[in-house]
Amino acid sequence: MKKIISLIILSVMSLPLFSQANNAAYNLNTRQIDIAEKRAAFGLTEEEFNNIAGSPYANELFITGNIYKNDKELFKDVLLRYNIFADEIEVKTSENASDDSYGALIKEPNTLVKILNDIYIFVPFEGSNENGHYFSILAEESNFDLYKKTEVSYSAPSYAKTSYDRDKPASFTQKSIYYMVSKDGRFYELPNSKSKIIKVMNKKKDQVKAYIKTASLDFKKENDLIKLVKYYNSLL
Repeated sequence: MKKIISLIILSVMSLPLFSQANNAAYNLNTRQIDIAEKRAAFGLTEEEFNNIAGSPYANELFITGNIYKNDKELFKDVLLRYNIFADEIEVKTSENASDDSYGALIKEPNTLVKILNDIYIFVPFEGSNENGHYFSILAEESNFDLYKKTEVSYSAPSYAKTSYDRDKPASFTQKSIYYMVSKDGRFYELPNSKSKIIKVMNKKKDQVKAYIKTASLDFKKENDLIKLVKYYNSLL
């Protein structure tokens, strides 16, 4: 984003020093995540927890990424992953750290995190960080940006009641919701219905309708939504 105003990381657990590209060192402090507590929250045994179908993560493995503030790179080559279910950016101390040795960034307005090609920004809700969420930035345009909010729902395991039934493991199911976001921070949800999308882009509905037809856009495809938002911006 053009102005990334602050990133405050609360010190609950001190992690070892990391090295930046310029060989400077820094402390990255995060709150600790207890794996046993996560299992208990679902009421599952360790075996059941490890066998949950689907994934709560955007990226299962920790991948090196960067954290930014004030248009400047704050932390470089940190091991990160986005936990969609918890809506948290998790941080691992090092490649050699144990699987349960990691924490999460404290949520602050306009925190910007890049993991490979994915860019996440934290947006408070009505001034509340506690009720805010991370969004993926898919496109930054002149009038409206395109954000994606991925959500994960959890389904508890079910067990066969008769010999004709089968046990079903606990599962995570992902879905994505897309928003056009104005420069003053207003969110406009983009449904997967052609008529409803045209209604959101009412200012240029005739051109938008023609473009959708000419380009044969499929709103189940993320790249087609990106094309449409870019086109709509070009009309404004």
